[in-house]
Amino acid sequence: MKPYTPSRPWVLPALALVLGLSASANAEQFIGFGQPGIPGKWALESFPVFNRTADGNVRVGGNTVLAYFSETGFTDTTRDQLQFWVGAVPGYASTNGARDTSPWGIASPNLGFAYYYNVVEPTSEPGSADYTTFWTNPTLMVEFPNGNDDIAGYGAFANRYAVSFSFANYVRVGNFAATFTPAGIHYAARNRNTTDLGTDNPKRLRGGVSLWLANVAAGYLVTDDLWLGVHHVYHINNKAASDFAESRVGKIGPSMTYTGFAQQGVYLSANMNFEYYRSANLTRANELTMALVKFF
Repeated sequence: MKPYTPSRPWVLPALALVLGLSASANAEQFIGFGQPGIPGKWALESFPVFNRTADGNVRVGGNTVLAYFSETGFTDTTRDQLQFWVGAVPGYASTNGARDTSPWGIASPNLGFAYYYNVVEPTSEPGSADYTTFWTNPTLMVEFPNGNDDIAGYGAFANRYAVSFSFANYVRVGNFAATFTPAGIHYAARNRNTTDLGTDNPKRLRGGVSLWLANVAAGYLVTDDLWLGVHHVYHINNKAASDFAESRVGKIGPSMTYTGFAQQGVYLSANMNFEYYRSANLTRANELTMALVKFF
């Protein structure tokens, strides 16, 4: 590991606290997610996240994956579908003066699997007042070490294996739709490299168990191709089996999904998140998250 001498003595533990937050490569819901993709198609999906704290620290990155959606599922009909993907998370993060450290990096090379099942099949056409459908969407993702042994910059503290599981649901009734994940769990194993947090006792740090709760994006179809609504999520970071301090943050804000480019196989979603609660060991931050999907 490179020697590290911070320009300010408090920077090192502060960075460790922030970068130790073990969130999965993409744990946010958008209006319309939780339902299947175009059968038999590949898709390039990117989930950018723009985060800026009140003290000026910036993180910009997003899981970008190549995904395949099967034509049928386990029922051998279009009532269910399988999705497989491979991806990674390139990005940028403030280094606060860390020497010999680049702010650019790649975190969480990952493989994923998702299953979609239509619990309630619609009996009328989309857009009709009585149109009703309900999908369930369990998702599993495995993350791999990124080889980064730095203590700052994007990808720091991500030189480890991790796994996450969530169970999303999608419901639509008429022009109202909601995608909701009651709970999701993420476990980050110990880093493959040791880190000295200034105690002269290098350790292989472990992110441990993190949770996200009440992850909901709900909205109304205000035009033929524009959904507007609200998003909410509550994170409990490093809850158990972790070398980092537990932290909590609740976020809420406007949400949108635009389908006007569906003929070209392009879909856009975005959430603007504002904190309504955060634990004392976190700095206030605003966050824009997006989903950009292109089928081909």
